[in-house]
Amino acid sequence: MSRQQPVVGVSEAITVLFIFISAKVLLTHIILVLHAGMNAAWAIPILDTAVALLGVWLLVSLLDRYSGRDLVQIGEHLTGPYVNLLFSLFYLAVFLGGAGLALRAASERMVAGFLPDTPISVVAFSFLLGSTVVSYLGLEAVTRSARFLAGVLVVSALALAVLTVPMWQLHVFFPLWGAGPWKLLLGALANTGDFVQILLLGLIAPFLPASKIKHVGVWGVVIGGFFIFLFILLPLLIFTFPAASELTLPSFEVARIISIGRFGQRLEIVFMPIWVFGNLIFLAISLYAGAAVLTSLCRLNDVRPFVLAVAALVMTVAFVPQNVAQTTYWSHRYLSQYSFGVLVVVLLFLHAAGAFKKGRGGGKQ
Repeated sequence: MSRQQPVVGVSEAITVLFIFISAKVLLTHIILVLHAGMNAAWAIPILDTAVALLGVWLLVSLLDRYSGRDLVQIGEHLTGPYVNLLFSLFYLAVFLGGAGLALRAASERMVAGFLPDTPISVVAFSFLLGSTVVSYLGLEAVTRSARFLAGVLVVSALALAVLTVPMWQLHVFFPLWGAGPWKLLLGALANTGDFVQILLLGLIAPFLPASKIKHVGVWGVVIGGFFIFLFILLPLLIFTFPAASELTLPSFEVARIISIGRFGQRLEIVFMPIWVFGNLIFLAISLYAGAAVLTSLCRLNDVRPFVLAVAALVMTVAFVPQNVAQTTYWSHRYLSQYSFGVLVVVLLFLHAAGAFKKGRGGGKQ
């Protein structure tokens, strides 16, 4: 498959991007946002969505200027192979690190919640195997799988919200700004990395119609931000702060507390597809994106030779942390806190390199 053909539909691209951004809310990551924003933690994803849209503008303006190339190819054109290698290693670290830590966290939670007698290595391998198969089949398989499962994810998430309405406690909104606007702003800045997955847009841009790249980026971020907002708001409305911040898996506990009559108990099993499908899609996208970075870096046209290698690296990263607490800490420390700032610096550097090259008469695109 040529890497320059626009083979991905706009709706499919939006679906992949918003799932890639918002899948983290299915894991323990939420409690760190709750600690940062206290009872006003619901405002953090709103602020971060606005920041992410600025990142999308930087990325899209670069992709529009060098149409037909992905972010790795643009970096090599503007900065040369050596500097671009550093940038590409950062992209690779984001995808591999995010996938490995998510795989470990998802496997730990699946063992703790549903499969207590199953070795965690078996659960992790099962997650990774399904994702690897989809990634190996290419971007079309990844996007169409995401588009097919998106209905299940969206309907389940909205049903989860509706079924918890009788348990909402609206007084949790007060005081409105939690610990104060300044601390809330600092909390938002510490979680901007939740949207670093906009990097995916820089890799799939050659497959999209050039006029729709901005549309995909904006809607992917807005919808992803909405679901992060929803899954942070629900635990606050139901359990209130600080009780919600002491939960190990807020999205699981929200489903677990739902009760519909005498026989409608323990409904978390009904919502298990949210966790399973969400994490499978996240892993499949990460594997493809990591392989795509290596493909562009090696100037090849087929991602398949790298998918298995990336899968092996992801499995290795997954078992580096000693436990799920360390997994969550590393994910927050190195991905949520710093990664988006590094991405913005890289994009600004590429813009500056492009302006410098154009000023010297070397701006051929």
